[in-house]
Amino acid sequence: MSGPGGELLGPAGTAGAPEPLRPGPLDRASVVGPSPSGVSPSTGLPSAPPAGAGLRRAVVLMSASSLLVPVAGVLTQPVLARALGAAGRGEMTAAIVPAVLAGSVATLGLPDALTYLTAKDPRVTRHALAWSVALSTVLGALCLVLAWAVLPLLSAGDAALGRLMLLAMVLTVPVLFVGAARGAAMGQQMWGAVATESLATAGLRVLLLVGLWLSGDLTPTVAVVVTFTVPLVAGVVYWPLVRRRGSGASRPAGRVLVPLVAYGGRTWFGSVASMLVAKTDQVLMTPLSSVRDLGLYSVATAVTDVPVLFALAVSNALHGVNSRSSNPPQLARATRVTLLLGLVVSVAIGATAPWWIAPLFGAEFQDAVVPTLLLCVAAVLYIPGPMAGAGLASSGRPGLRSSVYACTFAVNVTAFVLLVPHAGVVGACWASIISAAVQTGLMVLAASRVLGLAVHHFVVPKSADVTLLWREGRRSARLVLARVPGLGRDGSRW
Repeated sequence: MSGPGGELLGPAGTAGAPEPLRPGPLDRASVVGPSPSGVSPSTGLPSAPPAGAGLRRAVVLMSASSLLVPVAGVLTQPVLARALGAAGRGEMTAAIVPAVLAGSVATLGLPDALTYLTAKDPRVTRHALAWSVALSTVLGALCLVLAWAVLPLLSAGDAALGRLMLLAMVLTVPVLFVGAARGAAMGQQMWGAVATESLATAGLRVLLLVGLWLSGDLTPTVAVVVTFTVPLVAGVVYWPLVRRRGSGASRPAGRVLVPLVAYGGRTWFGSVASMLVAKTDQVLMTPLSSVRDLGLYSVATAVTDVPVLFALAVSNALHGVNSRSSNPPQLARATRVTLLLGLVVSVAIGATAPWWIAPLFGAEFQDAVVPTLLLCVAAVLYIPGPMAGAGLASSGRPGLRSSVYACTFAVNVTAFVLLVPHAGVVGACWASIISAAVQTGLMVLAASRVLGLAVHHFVVPKSADVTLLWREGRRSARLVLARVPGLGRDGSRW
């Protein structure tokens, strides 16, 4: 599974305007509501909404638009598979993955740090963004030089693949700026802007790839260029962050840099380890197995990323909202509900995959069915991990979350190296299952201790969670069907 920072660069999702939902246990928060004027008397800035309302809005936006990434994948993966073939699809993945890994290194954990710091004090946004851009530029350039030095090893001596990898590395550097702006936007609770970026990224990618395929111009090189340039275009939605000035004096830049780097440094090696867990399998697949197995694995990953990306979207919302006002019981319930929904989606994908993978992706991808079934299991095991990790990060303990990611990376690499040479793509899937179980187990145990909640509060759904999921599902369906002519304004005929 691709996990964070997957091949489709950009947020794990967001879109659409939220509809006010009925208050429930998920909405309760132990914080004081906003002042009648809507302005915080202590800072002179707009006050945050009640934590429950803020989380509801964030989750609705993030989860709704998170569906755009897998939908875009469903639309573009068959196009890429048919236009490039299994080998060409593998070359594209082999070129993108090192660039994504380098981008994870070059971020220095700054997007998470920006989310945390701007949620605590929006006045630091412009200074923090300026420092983030400067640091990302320097680190991106260093990663580019390092990648050039090890290019013969990464490309296995293939000169054409090496040039494609280098191109992807160059295009990665400006994408780092969009990631920093996204982190600041989440801290400022600008969920609508994040949603718009996701919508624009998914829409532009589909339009460009499909159009290029129909015109016969889609090659691995063109696909790599589209993958990295589309997020830059969509990132213009964060321009207001640069122009926005908060009320009151901003912090001196020197006082911004220290907490920015301190928090980012504690979360950085965890972000790198998390990215390595998500992408090392795709880096090592070719030398340990074959390009064809990498192509099959890429398709299986794209299909099973639906519940994974949804979980990441909700965890991003939890990080942003709980950084501003902590509410552990709310976070635990959000984790259980997301796990329950992910289980339902994974069962549906696994039960139907044998009937639609080959017709959708092409006959040569029929062998991707078994990997898809295995990665559905890995997806369910994975879901509670990033949710619990969001609780650790928003509680000021990003270092603990990073330690879990580092342990998971070690387990993942060990399992992958031992299994893939003998079992190929199936061995890679079992390595994903093992690493997902380890990550979730360690992350939930850590969150349980830090947040003061028993482990079962994170991973054992309750009857009330089922009721909540069913009620909100019916309500969402009625809202959609109400727009269909002849069903009535409230969708009551449904």
